[in-house]
Amino acid sequence: MVKKGTDKRRYDRVAGVYDIFELPMELMAFSKWRSELFRYVESGKILEVGIGTGKNILYYSNWDVAGLDISHKMLKKAVKRAFDLNKKIDFVQGDAEYLPFRDESFDGVISTYVFCSVENPENGLKELYRVLKTGGRAYFLEHVRSENEIVGKLMDAVNPAIRVIGPEINRKTVENIKNAGFIIVRDVKLMLSVFRLVIAEKAFNQAVSDIQGHH
Repeated sequence: MVKKGTDKRRYDRVAGVYDIFELPMELMAFSKWRSELFRYVESGKILEVGIGTGKNILYYSNWDVAGLDISHKMLKKAVKRAFDLNKKIDFVQGDAEYLPFRDESFDGVISTYVFCSVENPENGLKELYRVLKTGGRAYFLEHVRSENEIVGKLMDAVNPAIRVIGPEINRKTVENIKNAGFIIVRDVKLMLSVFRLVIAEKAFNQAVSDIQGHH
């Protein structure tokens, strides 16, 4: 069990070098996948959870955006990036598990490589569901536990060491999204079964969502 507040301290600590650390993956694949994800995002009032240093801001259209992150040091970098890109964003420091927004506040929610790090991911996903308007969609880029059982068990074995410095690498985030009440409308395997682009909807028919959540 990760102690409460660990993620805030961790990301405050690495904020200064975070973009440098991720640069190889950004150049190799992440930037391309971000661009692909944002082709699906519809206009309206948008929440980005785990905005981090603001890497997605480049892809924003003229939306009404709130950007939330648990780390104030990461947010400082996102604020600078938004200024440099001339994007107006309402920045909020907060925890994905306790979103400071009313029910059904947003038309869409964006999350990229976040729920590998949220301490209690299903709690955070249920919060996304709560603040999303009925019929709205949540857009995810995530890395998850491999569907190949041999690779999956290897990920399980090394996960505790990886978690000390960053995310968990063996989470079943697609399953967690369903358990939070969402209907999966698109699930694209970007690299093997580990890196995924997922679009999920807060269904108009809650009974459908409830049925899915029990499977």
